[in-house]
Order: sequence, then structure tokens, then C-alpha cells
Amino acid sequence: MKQQDAYKILAAFLVITMLGSVFAYIFIGKNPDTTQTTDTSATNLDKYNPEFWTVNQPFYSISDALKMTPPGAIVTYFVDLENMPPEMIQWVRQALPVIQEVDSLYKSNTTIMYYASIKEGNNNSFLLLSTMFPMKNDFEYIVIPNTNNILQRQDTGMINIMGTPVIYAPDQTASEVLNIIYGLNKSVTSYDQYENLLTKVEPAPYQIINANVSFAKQFYIGLNFVNGSYEGTTAYLDANSSVLKKINQSKANSTQNGFEQFSINQSRNYTIVKVVSPELLNVISEFNEETN
Repeated sequence: MKQQDAYKILAAFLVITMLGSVFAYIFIGKNPDTTQTTDTSATNLDKYNPEFWTVNQPFYSISDALKMTPPGAIVTYFVDLENMPPEMIQWVRQALPVIQEVDSLYKSNTTIMYYASIKEGNNNSFLLLSTMFPMKNDFEYIVIPNTNNILQRQDTGMINIMGTPVIYAPDQTASEVLNIIYGLNKSVTSYDQYENLLTKVEPAPYQIINANVSFAKQFYIGLNFVNGSYEGTTAYLDANSSVLKKINQSKANSTQNGFEQFSINQSRNYTIVKVVSPELLNVISEFNEETN
């Protein structure tokens, strides 16, 4: 099998098993309320208006982003394309075609992106945080009355708040994010739910957390490139016996499968697996092996 074809198959696997259909809501959105009275003179197509770019909350990992996320995140992922080698960028863009959708959303090049699928009671929502180059607000919008920088998009009806990061979400979720960022009191966030897991892994330019899988209560993937090798980390809260068996079988065959390192660490009910290989395909295959 050609390496390129193998990447595509494994990318498709991760999209199906890790993320499901959580992306659709971002771009379908809701129809704008046609009964709303707005000042159409405020609608424009300027490519960049610096007055709107006011958010200043840099994020460098999935942990940073979760600290801006309202409670209830069930599937989240973080991608930092600026800190990946070309081969890894190629694979990530195949695994997550939503990156191209975000490029299109802003007519710019996405550099960092975070997505969270949020469930609060019976309500489903999402949060998209991103950075781009060059910076643009090249879309039709209306400035929400009594605000100076909160934009309602005319193509999706969603809220955009520009800055670092750019915030894109339904109105209620966007409001909750602003309360977290600018609130005077400590807020409850989705980070609280995953803090114990995240303190056991290192930040990486590719990270996924999923609390909606059948084989564990929480599942984490991290992928990094260090000193010429790819480092893959998986972490589980209350992994089932089938997964633990697969992990131990993989470790027994790790040398012949091309791994420089294969470690399994237990911390109470958390299982953390770290693999290192000069070949990206080896690491991605191990992600597949553990969860398939």
C-alpha cells in the first residue's frame, strides 16, 4: 500500500471514530432572524477592521482552550499548524478536512484551531477558536447593537468576535466565553472536567479529547515531533479490559514494529501510553490499533 493511501485510510478512521459528525453544525449554523431590525449601513465587506480585533487571550494547547470553554465539552480537538513539520501538516489536513472549511470561513490561512462540541442538558452547542494569517474579517456582518466588536455573520447567523483567538459560536455560547475571559470571578469551565487527565500528558500541536467513546470514560490523543521522531500519546480514564489487552500486546511487539520507545504508565484509574518512532505512519497505526 502506498504511504499516501495509508495516510488517507488512517485519517478517515480518526475522523469517523474520534469526531463523528460534530463539524456540520459549525458551517450549517442557524438562519439569521429575518425579522430583526438592523442598521444595514453597518454591514460591510471590509477585509480587515482593526477596531474589531480586541480579544487577547493566546492559547497554545488544548488545556488553554478548555479554560475558555463553557462546561459540557464532550469532544474537543486542538491543532497548531505553525508547530508541525510538513509531513505532519499534510496528514492533519487529511485527517481534519474541517481545517479547509475554516480557511474558507475567513478567506485566510488557519494557523491554530480548536473545536469543542458542547452538551449542556438537552442543548447542543459548539465553540470554534482560531487564529489566521493574514488577519481578516472578510465576511458580511452586522455589529450587534450596544456593542462595539461583536459581529453577527450574515452567511451563518453565528457570532464572531475577532482577536486572538477569533471566537465563532452560537450567541449564548459566545456570551459565556466572554464571561469566562473577562469575568472578575473564577469561572467553571470544561477544563475542570479534564484537568486530572491533562496534568498527566504534555502539550502537543495535535490533541484530541473525547468523552463519548465506548472503551473509556475519557480518551486523549496527542501527537508531537521532537528531535526527528514522532511522539504519540494516548491516555484513558477507566479503559476497558479489551483496550488494555491491545496495549500490552502492542508493547510486546513494539521493537519489531519500529518503535524506539513504548511505555505504559498507570496512575490510579488513568492509563498513559507513549510511543516514539521516526515514522509518522507507525504512530498513527498505533492509535488505530488501540481503539479499533
